[in-house]
Amino acid sequence: MFREPRLRKLVKIEILRDGRGPVDAFVRNLSSFGLCARSAEIPVSGETISIRKEGFGELRATVRWTSATEFGVQFAERINVDNFNFGQQNKDGHFVREIDNGHVWKGFKHEVSTRRPGLRSS
Repeated sequence: MFREPRLRKLVKIEILRDGRGPVDAFVRNLSSFGLCARSAEIPVSGETISIRKEGFGELRATVRWTSATEFGVQFAERINVDNFNFGQQNKDGHFVREIDNGHVWKGFKHEVSTRRPGLRSS
């Protein structure tokens, strides 16, 4: 079975649950079909939530799994991952502003992962 690679990200979002919220959460990894996020308030598996990101808008998602501090969702419709990135890319496509001397801090490089939470290889 093919599983789309996840892009490791650190992006702030807000989650809204049945009119409650917004509650801050931070995306850990992302694909065009879903994401993994960390939050102080964890939704219930099977629950439908709204995810709001500044500069992107709002989308519906279903919670597929939860842990003590993280949860994973599947989007109601496929998204363009490039549009979900940080809103302030500089001219070189990096997600932070240039420093006064013209350099860009490159400490946050994305990685691709196909790791599945809860599954262990023997």
